[in-house]
Amino acid sequence: MVERGKVPSLVTYNSLIDGYGLRGEMKKAKEIFDLMKIKGHVPDLVTYNSLLNGYCKKSKIDEALHLCKDALELFNEMCAHHLISPDAFTYRIVLEGLCNNHQVDEALSLFRLMGESKLDLDIGAYNILIDGSSKCRKPDIAKALFNEISLVREAESLFLQMEGRGCPPDRVTYNVLLKGLLKNGQHDTIEMLLQKMDEQGFSVEASSLSLLLDHISSRLLDDSLLKLIGKLVPKEGKELGCLFIEHLDM
Repeated sequence: MVERGKVPSLVTYNSLIDGYGLRGEMKKAKEIFDLMKIKGHVPDLVTYNSLLNGYCKKSKIDEALHLCKDALELFNEMCAHHLISPDAFTYRIVLEGLCNNHQVDEALSLFRLMGESKLDLDIGAYNILIDGSSKCRKPDIAKALFNEISLVREAESLFLQMEGRGCPPDRVTYNVLLKGLLKNGQHDTIEMLLQKMDEQGFSVEASSLSLLLDHISSRLLDDSLLKLIGKLVPKEGKELGCLFIEHLDM
């Protein structure tokens, strides 16, 4: 393009950064980022989000940890730029990158900052952080998070909070919370969450169902709860459904 005498636009630079980022070629993506600034282009929100997404999606652990540090530095640079403020998508990118690299403490701190910035804490941010803390086997953080969002004692207030912020819980949220409770032994709250799922018309995902079967095997449950769980088995999961019904009849 340059050889043909055409000057790359901001859109062109952003497309190149995004393309290299999706291919995992972050060195080239960063070179384009630096070049565009040298050429007098001011990075916009799309630029930063594309570069951040590339950093945080890198799959190799050693490189990912290094790139995640670069991403945080880039994020701080973005925050310091008075003309550009991170949006909810920006936060979700970094939250997911931190959780994928087992940096749940940092993700939780960023989640706090998100709230302080008066951004809408959308459903994606909740799902990423709750799922990340469960996968990283951080029981203390998971329990603190569950307590903070009133899941253990007042789960309904969590849903009201989320709805009040314009992000009502969806099927993914319920199943992420259910898996987290099952993995962390929060047995007393599981029945309440299942009842809420039934009221909202949400089903149990296949990945949650296997954990739920283990939960049933390890505890004595009354008939009403067993029937409730039976209602939540997804109709499309016929094989898992048959296994579940067979388990109930034992």
